[in-house]
Amino acid sequence: MHISSGLEALKAAKKVSGRTKLVGVTILTSLDHKALNEIGFNKDVKKLVYQQAKLANKAKLDAIVCSAQEVKIVRKVFKKEIITPGIRFNSKLNDQKRVLTPKQAYKNGSDWLVIGRPITKGNIKNNIQALINHLN
Repeated sequence: MHISSGLEALKAAKKVSGRTKLVGVTILTSLDHKALNEIGFNKDVKKLVYQQAKLANKAKLDAIVCSAQEVKIVRKVFKKEIITPGIRFNSKLNDQKRVLTPKQAYKNGSDWLVIGRPITKGNIKNNIQALINHLN
């Protein structure tokens, strides 16, 4: 659920989630500072994600989704699982703005990597091999 829905909504969802893990989504990796300004956010991306991580922790969420670029600051206030989308092997960003390679994401402390188009576009077998090469 989007953390921007607010603490009250996060706590209410967590209260009724039972055994289902509740994952909080921070600022999408397709947004950068300019895009955030256009939709009315005036904080720096990292400061905004940090604030959202504090809310996720306060609401006792089970995991958080953030760019691999923000994992180190999120980890300061959120000690559970961190899922990172926007993983790229090369300079093909598509619509993503805040990306890192699998190795960089792992080095920053990501627990889970979300890798979509770099694997599914083109030859999947070759793309999986490229992923393995990146991790070695």
